[in-house]
Amino acid sequence: MAPIKVINASLGRTGTSSFCEAMDILGYKCHHMKKLLADPTYETSKPFYEAALNRDEADWDKVYAGYDVTTDFTGSYFWKHLFAKYPDAKVILTERPFEEWFKSMQNTIYPVIRSKIQYEPDHPRYALRQLSRTVVLEGIIEDDDKYMNEDFMRRYYNNHIEEVKRTVPANQLYSLKLGEGWEGICKFLGKDVPDVPYPKVNSTAEFNKKVSQTRARNEAIAAAAAAAAATADTAGISDTPLKELIIGATST
Repeated sequence: MAPIKVINASLGRTGTSSFCEAMDILGYKCHHMKKLLADPTYETSKPFYEAALNRDEADWDKVYAGYDVTTDFTGSYFWKHLFAKYPDAKVILTERPFEEWFKSMQNTIYPVIRSKIQYEPDHPRYALRQLSRTVVLEGIIEDDDKYMNEDFMRRYYNNHIEEVKRTVPANQLYSLKLGEGWEGICKFLGKDVPDVPYPKVNSTAEFNKKVSQTRARNEAIAAAAAAAAATADTAGISDTPLKELIIGATST
């Protein structure tokens, strides 16, 4: 059986985090980039980064092992390859007005991706950082000539949606409007309507709070490591210099 049953092909910041929680409530196992951030070892980022470097040769069963739904910027970056691999999958678009989406991107994802943090390839977070830079808007977010051109971004946003609609057969595609609730998507997926409200999570305020918490946590880790290294030096124990641990977080 193909592991991917549902592909959310939407760009991040279109309600994809709420969608992911909704899928988990319905009994699926949904992958979202926040799952990579939750991994303290960051090892789970590596298969996704390797797949991003060569989508044509990726082993999708291995990349998405343990999941049967995909969403967020990895979902939007991989959706065509996933649909080619799993042609019976159902595809969902969580559409949001462009103006709202672009404002949300400006206030959340953009400052995180454009931070000046760099990692060496052997750093635990290297794969996650590079994955984010690759899959978020296919790297356009780092090209200010394009990203800061609102007309260009409007065309990019609309073209992405239209390509999905052109590619996916109508009986396999559902457009989910923000705020519409359970009824339509449950009917499309053949699921009973849950007795809990449709999730509404990861607002701009929540996103930025998570970023601040992540940075504070990593600053504390870096400070503790530096203190331990200083103690070791005082005791005459040599050690290699510490790598930078202060990082931003990417979530949608």
